[in-house]
Amino acid sequence: MSDPPADSDRRRYPRYSVRLDAAIDEAGKLRRAAVRDMSQGGAFVTTTEAPPVGAELRIRMTLPGAESEEALDGRVVRVVEMRGDAMPDHITGLGIEFKLTPEQRAKLRDVLLRYCSDSEPPSSPR
Repeated sequence: MSDPPADSDRRRYPRYSVRLDAAIDEAGKLRRAAVRDMSQGGAFVTTTEAPPVGAELRIRMTLPGAESEEALDGRVVRVVEMRGDAMPDHITGLGIEFKLTPEQRAKLRDVLLRYCSDSEPPSSPR
Protein backbone atom coordinates (compact mmCIF):
# COMPACT_ATOMS: atom_id res chain seq x y z
CA MET A 1 0.00 0.00 0.00
CA SER A 2 1.42 3.43 -0.92
CA ASP A 3 1.53 6.55 1.21
CA PRO A 4 -1.07 9.29 0.59
CA PRO A 5 0.18 12.17 -1.58
CA ALA A 6 1.84 15.11 0.14
CA ASP A 7 -0.14 18.38 0.29
CA SER A 8 1.90 19.80 -2.60
CA ASP A 9 0.99 16.77 -4.76
CA ARG A 10 -2.76 17.24 -4.14
CA ARG A 11 -2.92 20.92 -5.07
CA ARG A 12 -4.99 21.70 -8.14
CA TYR A 13 -3.74 25.26 -8.78
CA PRO A 14 -0.33 26.96 -8.48
CA ARG A 15 0.11 28.77 -5.17
CA TYR A 16 1.74 32.20 -5.12
CA SER A 17 3.39 34.03 -2.25
CA VAL A 18 1.64 37.38 -1.74
CA ARG A 19 1.43 40.04 0.96
CA LEU A 20 -1.98 41.70 0.89
CA ASP A 21 -3.97 43.49 3.57
CA ALA A 22 -7.47 42.08 3.82
CA ALA A 23 -10.60 41.90 5.93
CA ILE A 24 -12.51 38.76 6.83
CA ASP A 25 -16.27 39.12 7.00
CA GLU A 26 -17.89 36.24 8.86
CA ALA A 27 -21.64 36.72 9.31
CA GLY A 28 -21.19 40.51 9.50
CA LYS A 29 -18.26 40.40 11.92
CA LEU A 30 -15.19 42.06 10.36
CA ARG A 31 -11.62 41.06 11.26
CA ARG A 32 -8.35 42.48 9.98
CA ALA A 33 -6.23 39.93 8.15
CA ALA A 34 -3.21 39.49 5.88
CA VAL A 35 -3.13 37.17 2.87
CA ARG A 36 0.21 35.30 2.79
CA ASP A 37 -0.28 33.02 -0.19
CA MET A 38 -3.01 32.49 -2.71
CA SER A 39 -4.13 30.31 -5.59
CA GLN A 40 -7.26 30.06 -7.67
CA GLY A 41 -8.47 27.50 -5.14
CA GLY A 42 -7.83 29.29 -1.87
CA ALA A 43 -5.55 31.30 0.36
CA PHE A 44 -3.56 31.18 3.57
CA VAL A 45 -4.49 34.15 5.75
CA THR A 46 -3.25 35.34 9.14
CA THR A 47 -5.45 37.10 11.67
CA THR A 48 -5.68 37.69 15.41
CA GLU A 49 -9.17 36.27 15.87
CA ALA A 50 -9.88 33.11 13.89
CA PRO A 51 -13.26 31.72 12.89
CA PRO A 52 -13.59 27.94 13.35
CA VAL A 53 -13.02 25.26 10.71
CA GLY A 54 -16.12 25.09 8.51
CA ALA A 55 -17.03 28.76 8.93
CA GLU A 56 -18.34 30.43 5.77
CA LEU A 57 -16.78 33.84 5.16
CA ARG A 58 -15.90 36.51 2.67
CA ILE A 59 -12.38 37.89 2.19
CA ARG A 60 -12.25 41.52 1.09
CA MET A 61 -9.02 42.79 -0.44
CA THR A 62 -7.64 44.86 -3.25
CA LEU A 63 -5.82 42.57 -5.65
CA PRO A 64 -2.57 43.76 -7.26
CA GLY A 65 -3.26 46.08 -10.17
CA ALA A 66 -6.94 46.44 -9.28
CA GLU A 67 -8.61 49.77 -8.55
CA SER A 68 -11.46 48.38 -6.48
CA GLU A 69 -11.89 45.89 -3.67
CA GLU A 70 -12.72 42.25 -4.43
CA ALA A 71 -14.93 40.11 -2.21
CA LEU A 72 -14.18 36.38 -2.47
CA ASP A 73 -16.42 33.83 -0.73
CA GLY A 74 -14.90 30.81 0.96
CA ARG A 75 -14.83 28.56 3.98
CA VAL A 76 -12.22 27.80 6.60
CA VAL A 77 -10.66 24.37 6.02
CA ARG A 78 -7.70 24.63 8.41
CA VAL A 79 -6.71 26.66 11.49
CA VAL A 80 -3.03 26.86 12.49
CA GLU A 81 -1.79 28.47 15.71
CA MET A 82 1.38 30.35 14.77
CA ARG A 83 4.00 30.76 17.46
CA GLY A 84 7.66 31.66 17.49
CA ASP A 85 10.21 34.21 18.56
CA ALA A 86 9.25 36.70 15.86
CA MET A 87 5.52 35.98 16.04
CA PRO A 88 3.08 37.39 18.59
CA ASP A 89 1.26 34.61 20.44
CA HIS A 90 -2.16 35.69 19.17
CA ILE A 91 -1.60 35.25 15.42
CA THR A 92 -3.58 32.43 13.79
CA GLY A 93 -3.29 31.12 10.25
CA LEU A 94 -6.33 30.09 8.26
CA GLY A 95 -6.48 27.82 5.24
CA ILE A 96 -9.41 29.09 3.21
CA GLU A 97 -10.97 27.30 0.27
CA PHE A 98 -12.57 29.70 -2.20
CA LYS A 99 -16.08 29.26 -3.59
CA LEU A 100 -15.74 31.21 -6.83
CA THR A 101 -17.71 31.56 -10.02
CA PRO A 102 -15.83 30.60 -13.21
CA GLU A 103 -15.51 34.33 -14.00
CA GLN A 104 -14.02 35.10 -10.58
CA ARG A 105 -11.60 32.18 -10.86
CA ALA A 106 -10.44 33.32 -14.31
CA LYS A 107 -9.96 36.91 -13.09
CA LEU A 108 -8.00 35.70 -10.05
CA ARG A 109 -5.83 33.48 -12.27
CA ASP A 110 -5.02 36.42 -14.55
CA VAL A 111 -4.17 38.70 -11.61
CA LEU A 112 -1.94 36.07 -9.98
CA LEU A 113 -0.08 35.35 -13.21
CA ARG A 114 0.49 39.06 -13.84
CA TYR A 115 1.44 39.83 -10.24
CA CYS A 116 3.72 36.86 -9.75
CA SER A 117 5.49 37.11 -13.09
CA ASP A 118 7.36 40.06 -11.56
CA SER A 119 8.07 38.29 -8.25
CA GLU A 120 8.89 34.69 -7.38
CA PRO A 121 7.80 31.62 -9.34
CA PRO A 122 4.78 29.63 -8.10
CA SER A 123 5.14 26.77 -5.68
CA SER A 124 3.68 23.32 -6.36
CA PRO A 125 0.33 23.25 -8.22
CA ARG A 126 -2.93 23.12 -6.27
